[in-house]
Amino acid sequence: MRPHGNDSLVLAALGLLAVTSLGLKAAAGPPHDGLMDIGAGRFETLASKTLERQHFSIARQSFPHRTTLIVATRGTCRLGVRDARAGAAMVTAFARDAAGIGTVRYLYRGQRYEEPPVFAMRLGRIRTEVLSRLGLSPQAPMPVALAASPGCGTADFGFGDVKV
Repeated sequence: MRPHGNDSLVLAALGLLAVTSLGLKAAAGPPHDGLMDIGAGRFETLASKTLERQHFSIARQSFPHRTTLIVATRGTCRLGVRDARAGAAMVTAFARDAAGIGTVRYLYRGQRYEEPPVFAMRLGRIRTEVLSRLGLSPQAPMPVALAASPGCGTADFGFGDVKV
C-alpha cells in the first residue's frame, strides 16, 4: 500500500526526529554518572585496601566477562567482595562464584538488598549525571556484592556506602 501525502509527511517527521535524537545523544557523549569511567581495577584496589586494613588475607579470583572476586579470610570469617555495577545481569553468576563462601547480598548507599537494587542504582546514576552536567563533581555511589561466611556475622566491612 502506498502512503498518502499526510502519511509521507508523518514518516519524514519521524525520520527527522530519530536522526536529531541520535545526533543529540552523540553530541552529549557517554553519561557522566561517575561510574562509566571507573575501571574495575580501581574498585579491586579499594576493596583490597579496605580489607587489608581490617587484617584480612586477600586473594583475587578472575573470571572471563565478570568482575574479579576479592576473597578475604580472617580466622573463621571468609568474604567474597566484588563490583556489582552489572546489576541483575550477573546475579546467578555472582551466586555461583560465591557458593563456597555464603549467600550474596548487595550493598548500596547504606542499605542491604537480597538482589541488586536496580531502581535505586538507576536513580543514583541519574542524580550523579545531572550534578556532573551542572559542573559539580559528586562521588558516585557504587553497588557492591558481598558474600560472607557464618563466622563473619552481619557486618558490612566498610562496603555499605562505597563512593568513587
